[in-house]
Amino acid sequence: MSSAQRPVEVLEPPIPDRVRRPADALKLGVVLLVLAASLVLADVAVGTTGALEEDLAVATSGLPRILLQLISWLSGIGVVVLPLAVGADLLVRGRPMQLVHALAAAGVAALVVLGLSWLLLEGRLGDVVFALTRPLAEGRTDPLDAVIVSMVALLTVADITGRKWIAPLAFVVIGSTAVTAFLSGASTALAVFSSLLLGWAVGLAFRFGFGATSTRPPGRVIADALIAAGVPLVRLEAVDTDDAGDRRYRGTTSSSTVDVQVMDRDTFGLASGRRLLRLLRLRQGSTRAVLTLRAEVEHRTLMGLTLAHARIPAPRPVAAREVGPFSAVVAFLSQAGTPVSELGADLDDAQLAQIWRMHATLLRLCVAHRGLGPDTVMLTDDGRAGVLRIGGDIAADELSLRIDTAQLLTTVGLAVGVERAVRTATAELGEDAVARALPLLQPLAMTPTTRAALKEDKTLLGALRDEIQRHRPVEEPVEPIELRRVTLRGLVTVVGGGVAAYLVLTQLAQVDLPQVIASASQGWALATVVFAALTFAGASMALSGSIDLKLRFVRTYLTQLAVAFSGLVAPAAIGNIALNTRYLQKAGADPALAGASVGVAQLAQFSSYFVLLIVSGVLAGTGSRASFTPPVALVAALPIVVLLFLALLAVPRARRLITDRIVPRVKTVIPQVLSVLQHPRKLAQLLVGALLLDVSFVAALVCATRAFGATQPIAAIAVVYFAGAIIGSAVPTPGGLGGIEAAMSAGLIAIGVDGGTAVSSVLLYRLATYWLPIPFGWYALNRLQKLQAI
Repeated sequence: MSSAQRPVEVLEPPIPDRVRRPADALKLGVVLLVLAASLVLADVAVGTTGALEEDLAVATSGLPRILLQLISWLSGIGVVVLPLAVGADLLVRGRPMQLVHALAAAGVAALVVLGLSWLLLEGRLGDVVFALTRPLAEGRTDPLDAVIVSMVALLTVADITGRKWIAPLAFVVIGSTAVTAFLSGASTALAVFSSLLLGWAVGLAFRFGFGATSTRPPGRVIADALIAAGVPLVRLEAVDTDDAGDRRYRGTTSSSTVDVQVMDRDTFGLASGRRLLRLLRLRQGSTRAVLTLRAEVEHRTLMGLTLAHARIPAPRPVAAREVGPFSAVVAFLSQAGTPVSELGADLDDAQLAQIWRMHATLLRLCVAHRGLGPDTVMLTDDGRAGVLRIGGDIAADELSLRIDTAQLLTTVGLAVGVERAVRTATAELGEDAVARALPLLQPLAMTPTTRAALKEDKTLLGALRDEIQRHRPVEEPVEPIELRRVTLRGLVTVVGGGVAAYLVLTQLAQVDLPQVIASASQGWALATVVFAALTFAGASMALSGSIDLKLRFVRTYLTQLAVAFSGLVAPAAIGNIALNTRYLQKAGADPALAGASVGVAQLAQFSSYFVLLIVSGVLAGTGSRASFTPPVALVAALPIVVLLFLALLAVPRARRLITDRIVPRVKTVIPQVLSVLQHPRKLAQLLVGALLLDVSFVAALVCATRAFGATQPIAAIAVVYFAGAIIGSAVPTPGGLGGIEAAMSAGLIAIGVDGGTAVSSVLLYRLATYWLPIPFGWYALNRLQKLQAI
């Protein structure tokens, strides 16, 4: 039986599905302690807290208004986008239960805020309310910010530490939300600080109570991965977790022993955190903070190959590969040797010379090991010096190399004494190299094992410095979409057209159309028409960016005008798909590619629509005080609604609906999406076109309202447009007739536009964007047919 087929004996304790980390309980205790201490101190020193509030208000009063507005917009948009990004990230990582727990934590956090706010405002918790709130004309400010508490709880349970894009986004969103809450006057500084701590506490309680999802691959999977990489294992035994937070295994082959290091993304963050903390503690030359798992795997492998190339005895990498989506493994061929800590005073001068020659080689190659402690430096049976562990950097800076020298001086000094350490080092390295290490002979530059040994010999570093100075005083020198003709739709269209005609005639009866046209500002009316024309340019750009073909802009523009004419006899989506698919086929695309490309263009337009809807909704809701603060009940209800939706997916009929109706369409679009992503110019054209389309529609409606003297905010009018577009797409009539007019008129009235002006504005908008393009669309359709472009 070959080694690849021979069963591998795996010895390891069982890996639990979920783990409760003691660190979470410790953090929870510290957070609650800090929160309680802050509230007690604030309650005792209410006057000081008020003075601090005034000082902060004065300090920020000089900030530009536009900067404050931008921060508030970033906050409002971020609190909507961030949960979506976190949810998508957890689903991609295969952690649906963690998403459920995160949403539950957000909902519970909002309920906790609701309960605590009631107790505080009712005076049930003493005078703390006076420290957390400030008086207003209609009462007092909120003692806690529900958005901050819920967001922090969700992010804590989602455990976004180390996620490449999510973590920085979360930091920016939470920071801007906290700043906005304070600067807008909606919360005091202490309320914002308490909200952050409370959200963290709720998240930690959930994470510790339910446990964190374990993504560690079992030993059997690790063994299979190593065998696939060419390591003929016969036995794999779990050893322990080393200093870096890895799992270590001892692998046995028929002829050697392999040191197996498994890095998991969950535990890898612990090692990165320690390295980052050390980086913050030391000014220079500290262990670099590797923040991604792949970078760490590549670094360890490169360091092992570098030492092997330098002929320094050290573990040699023989395999490195990913093990599942969340872990990686690096296997090293173990190097036999005896550490300096065991040899001690038995080291002779020849062996010491070997150690210093090994270090001289590292210095010459500018390789800093960063861990030359007594348990790392070793001697092989044939007398060569090497290292038992891989570490460090290549192309290291001068200070890192000097730290290595200081570490090795201390290691050798602990073993054989100060005099022999300095004398042998000077003989091999030279006086200058040894002298440059003098300022770095301090505990902070040493490895943990070296610092532990120095506690037994507290005079060693001082003695080393004295010995070096005695020798020489020195100066510190990142399938096409199937189109079916449904008879029922034709019937619905006729009925819907009748209803639309009734609604339009009812609206027209309220106004004198000639008077409307005469009273409109000619400049704003012309601007409405210009933006209406730009909508077709945006649609043309989006379609051109969705396919890797060179399309003529004029013909593409005419096609979009033809779509406007086809909207007379079919709902807009049907005519859009049919004409654009036909146009792409005539341009040289095969049917499958044409259908998929139209789907990509529609996906981009939907994404643009969704993003602009969120942006306009947030901006419309910030108000003059630049604060986006939804009701606490709404903040608590949203996670619950999402959880109910996720529960609905557990129903077989709902899953079948998604599988049969939605998934096939997505599968036809995904390959083309990936193709577009590989061409940055096409991707930019697609996104810019989609944004131009929706922005032009919004601008046209804004200009139409301005033409009749309305001065409502642009963001509010944008919300009216998006609401009208949603209703129009739901009404099965050509161009959404009737539904769009009624919805937009009602929307404009709701934001403060008087009835006559609202109806006049909508009529001007629809005249420019729907009725006026129809004759041009008829011409475009006939022209394209003559050119055989459709």
